[in-house]
Amino acid sequence: MGVKRREEYRDEALKLSTITLALIAIALVLLATIRLQRGLIGFILAGLAISLVIYWIKELYTAAKKEMTPAIAKHKKWFYDIIDEKENIIIVAEVPGPEEMVKAEVVGRTVKIYGGQDFTKEVKLPKDCEIVQSSYINGVLNVKLRKKPNTKSSDHKAT
Repeated sequence: MGVKRREEYRDEALKLSTITLALIAIALVLLATIRLQRGLIGFILAGLAISLVIYWIKELYTAAKKEMTPAIAKHKKWFYDIIDEKENIIIVAEVPGPEEMVKAEVVGRTVKIYGGQDFTKEVKLPKDCEIVQSSYINGVLNVKLRKKPNTKSSDHKAT
């Protein structure tokens, strides 16, 4: 939760500084253009200059926001492997975060995996399963699931 709040405050600060910069730039361009060109031509040139300033402020805001995104959000690919054995299914997955924040739970025919920095992923299972064992070492989560003989689904948690 702390990471999300920091990101929200950072986004608000970025928006506020962008708006302030835009207003200052617009005011300076408007004053300079009206002083140099009086009348209708001055207003037309000021309007064109202001629209150009607004365009570049938006571009700068977009570039700054991309630079400030956390590293986990930049990586859209998530690496995991499913090993389907006769009686078990083993899931090996890269999960960010400290060990106390990493957990896996079975919900129906889906394994939900949670990690740090609001990381949440789901893996669909071919059969109903229950978690038998899980471990998390050096950013790699290993979850061993036992296939259930019947098709009833229930929720189980393991960390």
